[in-house]
Amino acid sequence: MSPHDSLDLPGRTMLTSEGTINRSTHLIKINDRYRLLTPIETERLQDFPDNWTKFKQLSSGEIVEVSDRMRWFFMGNALVTGIVKRIGDELKKIDTEY
Repeated sequence: MSPHDSLDLPGRTMLTSEGTINRSTHLIKINDRYRLLTPIETERLQDFPDNWTKFKQLSSGEIVEVSDRMRWFFMGNALVTGIVKRIGDELKKIDTEY
């Protein structure tokens, strides 16, 4: 596996370990410098709207901002929403044919 992601290729699968640094961490190399994906970049990679994971509601009802580490975890635990929609659309077509 390449030590960094290519900006010219589709993104690799995101894992729940995105909040840590390990061999599957998504790193971008720009001008000989490495950096992690931003939370918004991970949301886009998974086909979510920007800042989808920025806030959460506590059991008390209070709305709080979520740490970047937790936002990466959320996206590593998510499915690519566009793919899920396409699967659902195809299943709906099959269901209406029978």
